Amino acid sequence: MSQNQSYKDIALKAKELIDIKLKDHKKRLIHSYGVAKMAAYLAERYGIDPDMAKAAGYMHDYSKYDDFNELKYLLNEDERIECEKYPFLYHAYLSAYYFKELISDNIDIYNAIKYHVFGRLNMSKLEEIIMISDFTEENREYEACIRARKILIEDNNLYLAIIESLKSTISHCQAEGKKPHPMQLEIIKEYEKKMEIKDE
Repeated sequence: MSQNQSYKDIALKAKELIDIKLKDHKKRLIHSYGVAKMAAYLAERYGIDPDMAKAAGYMHDYSKYDDFNELKYLLNEDERIECEKYPFLYHAYLSAYYFKELISDNIDIYNAIKYHVFGRLNMSKLEEIIMISDFTEENREYEACIRARKILIEDNNLYLAIIESLKSTISHCQAEGKKPHPMQLEIIKEYEKKMEIKDE
């Protein structure tokens, strides 16, 4: 991030970019607005700059419709191999790449975009916020999303909402005959431990 670039500037630039990139994908654009809105709300709750959260929320699906085979050269070798094995990750990795190339080198926002699909071990608070905002934003009408949103907002339980979202995405993968990423199970274990510590 350059010295003259504020988080508000970064968020505005991110919104401008998705308005152009996703103009023919209205549902995806509405979803991205929803993620930014939920992320800003949660950021205020957890003491994070809301414009940082908005920027990541706007950009998280920037590359949702990009052709991975055409653009995989932009990723490093480890990322390419992982995305070939788990194709549902490529849009997140490419979206993070474009954030860095087109907007800012802010590593916190970059990581929140890159790991938004199901998170990673030892997530930052911003990463947690973007990951769960993607699943619970107000336009998500699936039963599992509504349940997780209630846990997150009404019960004020971020960790349990994350667990619920992960279990749901694993079930969805399995129902489609796809193999879940092993890291998803590790993250569930991590947050179940956090829940135990919280309850002690």
